[in-house]
Amino acid sequence: MCKIFGGWGSGVHVRLNVLNLIFEPPVEKITLQELVARVERGENVEVVDYEGNLVVVDKVKGVVKGDFSQEDLSELKKRKPRGKPTKEQLALAAEIAKLLAEARQRFKIVYGPKEVTIRVGSGFIRVTEDDVRLAGYSGLEEAPLPLIIDTLRKYGEVKLLKPLK
Repeated sequence: MCKIFGGWGSGVHVRLNVLNLIFEPPVEKITLQELVARVERGENVEVVDYEGNLVVVDKVKGVVKGDFSQEDLSELKKRKPRGKPTKEQLALAAEIAKLLAEARQRFKIVYGPKEVTIRVGSGFIRVTEDDVRLAGYSGLEEAPLPLIIDTLRKYGEVKLLKPLK
């Protein structure tokens, strides 16, 4: 809601109802095909829910990594490349997004320079140019990894980093 009024000399002032801006998140309902297209274009996306055949998405601010040892996090931070994700990384992210959405999983995809981070289940997946690193999972059989592990292995070596005990 916006209210415009005059006063204090010659200027026009605008008063915004800030509560509407804070408590109404910009979620959208889109099709699975639109979700995959957005991921292929390199748009950060978070799937927050499903309604019938539609996917409820929100804009992403970042990925919260959770409780991991400093050693595991340092493994993830080793590379500081510049640029956008590669075409192969975008294609992999789109395929993973499709598999997770078909299984009605909630997830978040964030793009960085030459990497993709996918937050799903209790951990996250970092796709670099050379490999795929899994953090926060106790094993490859932990959900939702069995849904996507074969696709991840097609991309490159899969490394499972140990969670903090």
